[in-house]
Amino acid sequence: MTATPLKRPSLGACAFITMGDTPWRHLLVRAKYHLMRWQGLVYPDTYFLPVWLGARKVDFLALGQRIDVRRYDYIFTELHAGVGQLKYPVDLMEMAPGKMVVLPGPPEVFWSYANEEAHRLARQLLRGAGQVWAYSPETAAFADELAKTKVARVIPWSFDYAATRRLGRTGTGKKEAIRILLGVPLRFQGIAANDPHFLEDCVAAALARLSSAARQRFQFVGMVYTREDEKAWRQSGFGKKIGVTLEPKKFYPRFLSFLGSCDAVLTLPRFRVLGRIAFLAAALGRPGIFTDNVALHRYLYPHSLVTSFADETLRELVTELLFGLLQEEPLTRFLPDEQAARQVGDSERNARILTQRLER
Repeated sequence: MTATPLKRPSLGACAFITMGDTPWRHLLVRAKYHLMRWQGLVYPDTYFLPVWLGARKVDFLALGQRIDVRRYDYIFTELHAGVGQLKYPVDLMEMAPGKMVVLPGPPEVFWSYANEEAHRLARQLLRGAGQVWAYSPETAAFADELAKTKVARVIPWSFDYAATRRLGRTGTGKKEAIRILLGVPLRFQGIAANDPHFLEDCVAAALARLSSAARQRFQFVGMVYTREDEKAWRQSGFGKKIGVTLEPKKFYPRFLSFLGSCDAVLTLPRFRVLGRIAFLAAALGRPGIFTDNVALHRYLYPHSLVTSFADETLRELVTELLFGLLQEEPLTRFLPDEQAARQVGDSERNARILTQRLER
């Protein structure tokens, strides 16, 4: 996404601890984000927050890498659940008081994996950090609970409404096929599993109520992030009932263009994630169905939410959505709140607010 640049660099040199589990993965992270910065793109995730805020330089640090902390104005890290993943930022924080910016992720991940020592280190990191930034009230409450004191502040994110629309713009001509994105990502196993087979059953039940000609107009696509989930997809026979195509992962500009070509989006994460896909879909004006466990889902799509990925309400909503798409005027309840999407994606205003918080 093309960033809305700040009028002047607001930060000096920053570092971000990548937590890559191998030297090769760490190298891939560095290459990916340096290429995107060179292309003038800002991907709306944690690693690119310093770039979005106008950092003059951003170094990506491997876990345990020796550095001179005096070189950096701020050091960013996510809040992970492993003891080794926590000890390194704690050590850096003790060498550079006030410079650490901690970004908690989905609470469910931490609670599932952290042992007693990880709890202690996480509490030390949260209480000693210069800033603790949360992307939702729920994530802030999790950080405060873990720290046993008020530490977190909910922040605006590096979303850009105007740039998303530019990169995701597609032709407006009439087309026969109706493309529906069924999941980004689909999770088949582990603590993040979101029951893709139940979603397929819901779609199959809705299609059964349509004529053969109407059913043939729909194209269903899905995406996975890991080899394990791709293997589970193929071994379980997922998608055979309704003809779901496995879409390969794409570099960000191509993904936005692909998302813009979809007529509707369904994303049903188990965890309280950031909600990046919902924002992108909303900025592009795409109708959708989302889970209500994510703050951004509730804000952008307040009328097309399900309580969980296996809620019977999902069956009803999928049926309504498919019938609406056939009429070429999807029911209003599935459309995003455009004003809310513009506010969430006011990149220049949000960057200014966050920069002011850093400077206090």
